[in-house]
Amino acid sequence: MEGASSFSVVDYCVFGGTLLLSLLIGVYYACRGQHSNDEMLLGGRNLRVLPVSISVMVSFLSAILILGVPAEMFMNGAELWLIFMTAIVTVPIVAFLYVPIFYACKLTSVYEYINERFASPALHGIVVASSLIQITFYMALALYAPALALSSTTPLTLEMSIIGTAAVGTAYTAFGGMKAVVWADVLQAAIMAAGMVAIIVQGAINVGGFGNIFTISAKQDRLNIFNFNFDLWERHNFWNLFFGSIFAGVGMSGVSQPAVQRYNSLPSLTAAKQCCLLLAPGYMFFGTLACLCGLAIFANYADCNPLEQGLIQRKDQLVPYFVLDQMSYLTGLPGLFVACIMSGALSTVSSGLNALAAVTWKDFVGNIPLFMKMSAEKQSWALRIISMLYGLVAVGLAFVASNLGGVLQATMSITSAFGGPLLGVFTLGIFVPFANGKGTLAGFVTALAFCIWMSFGAFSSGTQPPPLPSSVAGCGTNLTSLAAAVTSSTPAPTAATSSAPEADGDGPGVLEQYIYTVSYQLYTMVGLLICLLVGIIGSIFTGCSRHHHFKKSLVNPTAFRLLNRFNRHQDSFDLKSGVQNTGYTNDEKEAESNHHLATYRGGLEHKEGH
Repeated sequence: MEGASSFSVVDYCVFGGTLLLSLLIGVYYACRGQHSNDEMLLGGRNLRVLPVSISVMVSFLSAILILGVPAEMFMNGAELWLIFMTAIVTVPIVAFLYVPIFYACKLTSVYEYINERFASPALHGIVVASSLIQITFYMALALYAPALALSSTTPLTLEMSIIGTAAVGTAYTAFGGMKAVVWADVLQAAIMAAGMVAIIVQGAINVGGFGNIFTISAKQDRLNIFNFNFDLWERHNFWNLFFGSIFAGVGMSGVSQPAVQRYNSLPSLTAAKQCCLLLAPGYMFFGTLACLCGLAIFANYADCNPLEQGLIQRKDQLVPYFVLDQMSYLTGLPGLFVACIMSGALSTVSSGLNALAAVTWKDFVGNIPLFMKMSAEKQSWALRIISMLYGLVAVGLAFVASNLGGVLQATMSITSAFGGPLLGVFTLGIFVPFANGKGTLAGFVTALAFCIWMSFGAFSSGTQPPPLPSSVAGCGTNLTSLAAAVTSSTPAPTAATSSAPEADGDGPGVLEQYIYTVSYQLYTMVGLLICLLVGIIGSIFTGCSRHHHFKKSLVNPTAFRLLNRFNRHQDSFDLKSGVQNTGYTNDEKEAESNHHLATYRGGLEHKEGH
């Protein structure tokens, strides 16, 4: 795709202005003074609800939404739209079950909770390391996605695009802190919405109206949303998408560092809950826009699939190809699209860097005596250096991302492989009061090993689902000059490009048939269930949590009350103090002991009176 000739000075100004505005936001908050780590990481805990909610939302949508979801609509139909609708279920779960626990702890790093709840350095260390890997990989994929678009539509190479995006995101995050990240996210969300709306409008104009988008898509089986087959090995069906998305959504918006860090930057628990609840309409709105983009692009190329014609080499290039092919006649629109992609990447990179810096400082570096003795201002500079180092790591990993297939499935597979076990640890801590560090560690390690094996095994097996049928019958009549030029010089891909590889003569093995082909949508759920099962069994066999007293506020109140009733029924009180072995601080232990002692003495006095 030779997009340089279609990119004008105005286009450069549009997407260059996006970078400049993001940098200026960082400069503004840097000049206002970010002199402590509390200001850098939490914005002084006095941010506003709406911008923080927007920031949480776009942190997880990113450029992957703009490139990956439309490509999925084009190739496999609109079933994926269901994942955005599950926010109606996911968000209340997070707001009322997870947010109150974390907010009460006044955390900077969500993994401080693990120390307080389990008192297990081994569990804390491996969970934090896994989270750092997950966030860094997600950032790398988010960097690769816009670089793909930029290298397709501008003279910038893939390498220059990755480095440039990372440099801008790292700069305003490192110097502007949380406030800069949040307000830059608000700006970038507006640009993302504008870019997607422009694609939808142009696509509708091309096919003679908005309704024709659905008419054409329906004729080609792209609108079969509700597939109620119950099949764990089917890539997409209603059950896999619905349940898989709920668990993945709870993991992302409920226990991830970028989300919890933002909830705790708000001035009250009520504000944190409101912020979380606002995520539902935001996810649904942006997800629907991305799905409509994919259907609009498909309606334009229903009779001339550019992938089958060799006009592009990867399905992730469908969106930039459409912009270059159909929108370059309007000066500035290609620039708006690139700004849209860039904004999605910057939001994810800045949020990821801020989260990584917070975790590294609070869970590792901040506990080293050398750094503890530093002044607040020197500590903030140490934090900036940490952010910059993570930016360099993300750049290196972004160059690896091009080998992982479609950016959407690659991102969801990798993050879900880590996300399920991570969600399992926090779920054990909050909802299973008798869970202890040893059992939870066993559950986490088992779940993580299985999910990584399953996820990367699926990639290495090379199995890919065949796309829905598409046509090339109209290519001779509706090719633009750009498409015609590329067609004349680019050979068409082989049939293997658009179909799954055939099985060898011996047929698929057990792993390929039953493990590697499990729907990637279920990875989080699988990891969670394994972690819970092994964690509960392991805790029971290692003495539960009776030797570690933790604050009652660290667990769900209902779960705590149920366990208390069970313990009373089982007469599991210590004979000397009459105090339950699970979940009490020293103060609570003393109060409960006094209560039972008074009751016992009252009983004796009653007997003596008779």
